[in-house]
Amino acid sequence: MPLLLNILIPTIFAGIIFILGERVAAKQTRRLFVLAALLNFFCSVFSLQFFYEGSAAFRQWLFLDHISTPILLLTASLFVWVSIHTVGWLQAIDALTVRGAVDGPAAPTISSRLYSEAIFLACMLLFLGAMNLAISATNLSLFWVAIEATTLVSAPLICFQRSKAALEAMWKYLLICSLGIALALLGLFFLAIADPTRSGLNFFVLRECANLLDLQWGKAAFILILAGYGTKMGLAPFHTWLPDTYSATPGVVSALLSGALLNCAFLGILRITQIMPEALHTSCKQMLLALGFLSLFTAAVFVIRQQNYKRLLGYSSIEHMGLLAIILACSLRAPLMQRVLVWHLVGHSMLKVALFLLAGNIVLAYGTRSVNMVKGMFESMKWNASLFLLFLLLLCGCPPSPLFATELLLILELSSWQGAVLLLLLFMVAAGMLHAAMRMCMGSNPKRESMRKSALLAEKLAPMPAISGFLALFFGCSLLYMLLKLF
Repeated sequence: MPLLLNILIPTIFAGIIFILGERVAAKQTRRLFVLAALLNFFCSVFSLQFFYEGSAAFRQWLFLDHISTPILLLTASLFVWVSIHTVGWLQAIDALTVRGAVDGPAAPTISSRLYSEAIFLACMLLFLGAMNLAISATNLSLFWVAIEATTLVSAPLICFQRSKAALEAMWKYLLICSLGIALALLGLFFLAIADPTRSGLNFFVLRECANLLDLQWGKAAFILILAGYGTKMGLAPFHTWLPDTYSATPGVVSALLSGALLNCAFLGILRITQIMPEALHTSCKQMLLALGFLSLFTAAVFVIRQQNYKRLLGYSSIEHMGLLAIILACSLRAPLMQRVLVWHLVGHSMLKVALFLLAGNIVLAYGTRSVNMVKGMFESMKWNASLFLLFLLLLCGCPPSPLFATELLLILELSSWQGAVLLLLLFMVAAGMLHAAMRMCMGSNPKRESMRKSALLAEKLAPMPAISGFLALFFGCSLLYMLLKLF
């Protein structure tokens, strides 16, 4: 029942907010939005009782295991922080009109919103409900339906701002991700053909009878599902929607897309990998390694001299999705890497949510996404600047980041030449991102007086990203302490 409530509560509250619309004050709908996020979090905690428990009939549709449980709790926690930040962000843009210097309105004011705030909040809750369904789905066909639902309900969030870039990003997101989801559906058809048990694509049945799958149909299914969900996950060369989408969307939406949605898409690739026969493990590993290193290479190339700081964070997501693919490939022969997989996923999500929320604060204050147009952040908004630089260092793997521990364990697991290539690519991405961040934070700001009010509003929005980032820092310290005791 709690797992079902995780889907019903966001959906019901979305309907209430949509129906109320403009009939009540914005303050009331915002309170309902935060209340829904909190209730979803409590239901997620209560759902822990269904970890490897429940009736056989219930397991046909919704269930939790050692991978989906931390993802469900992580998504619920991140959404609480994002919901509270969203309320503050909406209050700030109601009090301030910011015009962007590069690509239209930096923040949607009342007159520049494509549609009402109630629709925006309702779509965010529907997005949460669809992600919860994807995380807890036992049946792979139900998982596919949930992933497709996340695409449809998140599209309006992308074009909340009335700008050419946002509308273009929304259509690009819809077209490319829908094509990927169609490939995944074809892969599920092939998987159903390969399944001699006719289980109806139940994950647990398929995992127990993995070695009975037809090898040819199973391999074809894996290739198509990897390409399909890899598109939604942002793996190169299927990543082309991701930087544009993250750049054009509000910071609160980018935070959910990067910190929560990518995990759901990755879960689909993880599930299909877990049910592959041992005879196909070598082929699966080679494909995962190829896409993982290609994603790292793509991020390293495009991060250099990138002039849009939100696109920088988008390419960082591509980098870390590539790292997850490599860790997953290594986990086929090393069970310890399954834990590393969860650690990396959790650390990346918390840091990326913090950074995208801070990036949204920077857009609010400066009215631009251009690295060249942002100067003297330490002078104008010291809290946001300090947190942005600190969390960017942690995202790049500087100790005591949790990503430092996971990347270190990954390098030790890879061969010497693979480890060397990985280190080089990680260094290139870190150098490009930190170079841009230092240019934004240092120097003097010639617009300091004219943006005093917007900078003050942005400074008030620093607590929620600070919570997310410092929890990631605490998690990293715990991992390093554990590794020191282990070695």
